[in-house]
Amino acid sequence: MKKFALSELVLDFDLYPRGGVDSHHCGEIAAAIQAGASVPPIVIEKSSRRIVDGFHRWKAFRRLYGEEFEVNCIEKTYANDAELFLDAMRYNASHGRALSQHDKVHCLLMAEKLKIEPEQISGALNITTARIGELKMARVGKIGPVQVALKQTIRHMGGKQLTKQQVEANDRLSGMNQLFYVNQLITLIENDLLDTENAELMAGLQKLAQLIRSEDLAA
Repeated sequence: MKKFALSELVLDFDLYPRGGVDSHHCGEIAAAIQAGASVPPIVIEKSSRRIVDGFHRWKAFRRLYGEEFEVNCIEKTYANDAELFLDAMRYNASHGRALSQHDKVHCLLMAEKLKIEPEQISGALNITTARIGELKMARVGKIGPVQVALKQTIRHMGGKQLTKQQVEANDRLSGMNQLFYVNQLITLIENDLLDTENAELMAGLQKLAQLIRSEDLAA
């Protein structure tokens, strides 16, 4: 175990098993640290100081104490990036915030680029090789030749070509299925729970109504 300043550690998102860092989860970790909870040391690659496990902890510590704060780190050595990424998948699949289905598909696509065998991926993510094939069929779209991990919200686009705008929208989606959002809105309206004094909300609803009308006309 060795201490390093946060500024000395490298967040390499090209080898990050998750689709993105969850700011809400970072906030929860920061609150726990402030309350006196101990968190596991950050795992890093010894030579490059790239973080293998602990992106959320890094961001939580930085939020609280700034980039010169020193944290406990475990240093590990890897033969190559594929070995590092396999270990990162193992860590993220075994503790902390659970990997979402989107995260797992993200892992599959990155592992494929690194020429990692399906059996190794299966062991790291604790899923069967059959499940790997199912996820790739159902949750991968394309923009040109590039494969994209799809959120649950647009899983019906699996196997299809996407536009740049659609890929950017996929990144912004929270991941619930489309009917969930519709039912939530219906519940708010039917039970008179809309914040009608929120001008931004009401403008958004008016835009939604216009979009629905235009879709009806197009149909």
